[in-house]
Amino acid sequence: MNRIILSLGAILIGILFLGVSTIAEEITLTTYYPAPYGAYNELTTTGNTYLATTSGRVGIGTTNPNETLEVVGKIRANTAFNLNGDDGDSDTFDVVTDMRIIGPNLQAQKRTIIVSGGIVTDIGNARWEDIGSVNP
Repeated sequence: MNRIILSLGAILIGILFLGVSTIAEEITLTTYYPAPYGAYNELTTTGNTYLATTSGRVGIGTTNPNETLEVVGKIRANTAFNLNGDDGDSDTFDVVTDMRIIGPNLQAQKRTIIVSGGIVTDIGNARWEDIGSVNP
């Protein structure tokens, strides 16, 4: 009788372990650091940071940049602000230095800056241009 009880106990224990091992699942979780996707309240890097390296646009203060780099707000450069073309030859840049509203017109004050080899060689006189209208 004891042998029957021991045999049944051994069979039940075997079924129990076999059942648990067939029910168990294996889960693999892959994480990336830093995570390549998502929205961040703050992102701090301790080394070089590369954004949109093969294509695309980068927006600061906008989620829909129209240029390679579009900044909505002020840009501060404490040491230098490099305006240089692709080839190092002389290039011309129109820089907005002020904005105003005159009646229904939005105007930008622009100056033409000529840069040659990374050095500003000429700054044109300020001029006002209409760039849009303001609807009250």
